[in-house]
Amino acid sequence: MVERDVSQLPWEATNVEGYEQKWLIRRSGASFKLVRIHAGARFPLHRHPDRTEYAYVLEGVLDATISGQTLRVGPGGFAEIPAGVEHGLFNPGSSDTIVQIGAITESTEP
Repeated sequence: MVERDVSQLPWEATNVEGYEQKWLIRRSGASFKLVRIHAGARFPLHRHPDRTEYAYVLEGVLDATISGQTLRVGPGGFAEIPAGVEHGLFNPGSSDTIVQIGAITESTEP
């Protein structure tokens, strides 16, 4: 079992302005992190050819664009982003949004 005091983990900068993350699990085939998205920050449209992502909003509000459709997700909201699907995230609120993001790499084996 792995146990971490998440409050003691530092927020790490990403390559996208206004986004910070705390890695909780980072393994081959799977990852789990907290992401802090500052008000007005946008993660541009992109794809993961072999990875399905899951986003669960803890605080704030998030506009998730998935396959050209935008849905607003608030606290307790959940979104699944299948592998290969174009998606992007935007915080339209006036305060930070905190999201749990998990990812599973799709197996190419039967």
